[in-house]
Amino acid sequence: MAGLYRSRVDGGNIDYVARFSSSLADDKRIFEEDIDGTEAHDIMLHEQGIIEREDLVTILGALEKLRREWEAGRTRLEGKYEDVHEFIEACVIDLVGMEAGGKLHTGRSRNDQVALDIRMRLRKDLNSASNLILELVDTLFSKAEAHLRTPFILYTHTQHAQIGTFGHYLLAYAEMLLRDAQRLQDCYDRVNLSPLGAGPVGGTSLGINRDRTAMLLGFDGLVKNSLDATSSRDFMLEAAACLATLMVSMSRLVEDLILWSSSEFGFVELSDEFASVSSIMPQKKNPTVLELIRGKTGRVIGNLTGLLTILKGLSSGYSSDLQETKPLLWDSCDQASDSLKVLTGAISSMRVDTERLALAASASYVFATDLAERLVAEKLLTFREAHRVVGNLVRDMVSNDIKPKDVSSSMVEETAEKALKRKIHVKPAFVSEAKDPARSILNRKSLGSPNPAQCEQLLKDLKNEATLCATAVSTRREKLQASASHLKGLVATYLSC
Repeated sequence: MAGLYRSRVDGGNIDYVARFSSSLADDKRIFEEDIDGTEAHDIMLHEQGIIEREDLVTILGALEKLRREWEAGRTRLEGKYEDVHEFIEACVIDLVGMEAGGKLHTGRSRNDQVALDIRMRLRKDLNSASNLILELVDTLFSKAEAHLRTPFILYTHTQHAQIGTFGHYLLAYAEMLLRDAQRLQDCYDRVNLSPLGAGPVGGTSLGINRDRTAMLLGFDGLVKNSLDATSSRDFMLEAAACLATLMVSMSRLVEDLILWSSSEFGFVELSDEFASVSSIMPQKKNPTVLELIRGKTGRVIGNLTGLLTILKGLSSGYSSDLQETKPLLWDSCDQASDSLKVLTGAISSMRVDTERLALAASASYVFATDLAERLVAEKLLTFREAHRVVGNLVRDMVSNDIKPKDVSSSMVEETAEKALKRKIHVKPAFVSEAKDPARSILNRKSLGSPNPAQCEQLLKDLKNEATLCATAVSTRREKLQASASHLKGLVATYLSC
């Protein structure tokens, strides 16, 4: 039955044109969604009095047989078919004949059919990605809890900026990734709208019930305008953009970890299972899985750019250009999910060298801001005066190779007198407390700072947000499972009669 839809033209395509035009290779992902959508559509057609019960039962029996063959690996999506829709309809007609099988596609177009299948599969992929994000976030929570007091240098412009904690750093990415999960949640609401029943672009004259099929397939509502329902793919753009943003979040994190796993830093070390070796250099332990996440981020961004480029020039209505959007979207879903799994494993098994972190913190000039703020709070200098004093102090220390541990109160007094043309008196404890990383962290008072008390509260708040996200994902999945069970039960009831 290949060429089922080619009644308008004379004969079939020549082989290379058929291969060029076919989307079978990309449609494997939506095979079962196409069967589910077809069953819901045909049940609705019977309920509306458009097809007879006997024909419905015959069609459902053929579809379920095809499903079993597909699940067992005995059916392969191949041949001179334009797409999965033609393949399944042709298989049904081959099994039961044209009299019943020819009614399967009544009141429906491949245009609303493919839009339906993509939305049905995409909502599963979004739920899966959301769960994987939450697993990564939970891993970050666990690692952060263990390092809420581990001194750690925070950077701006890749230069030492302020002292923080490694736990505070990890919580920054947990918060960022939770926003990524929330974006996917918002996106899901617009994906989970049914286009089925919109026809090619202008609906159908048959008395179908779009609300009924939407309910059977677990949708929250309809894409109401028939032209919009079949020809718009902004839901794919939004999903691809959310996934690209998610990948950027991960890429920034892995960029840090790649750098910090180098011999020059030595802050972290990946578990052997998440590293590779050189073919020639025996000493090498390479963070290749992290590098691949960084590389795959470019790939997912490229997919988004490809989708935007395909869609930006299309006129209203369905065009075959849209066929090329599916592989880009599926690839983004797969790359994001794979990256989340790998990153979760890498971080959970990663070793943090706390001694190296503490040594780096104590040897850094990051105490400068704390010293300046103490001059403001306790010596009543304006901040700009304090900034000048400490800036000059650090400049002199660097010029004379004076280490932070050797800075003294007399040095601060001498620098202040030169910079301000007046004397201030500074006790030794004033300076020693300012340059002590642990004391510096405890002295931070602002909301969201690395102060362990602030981080403990932030961790609690983020865990509550993560719970809300997890509940939302669970609710969505339960609704889909319930609708799938209901549809399966309906099919079984018809087939048992």
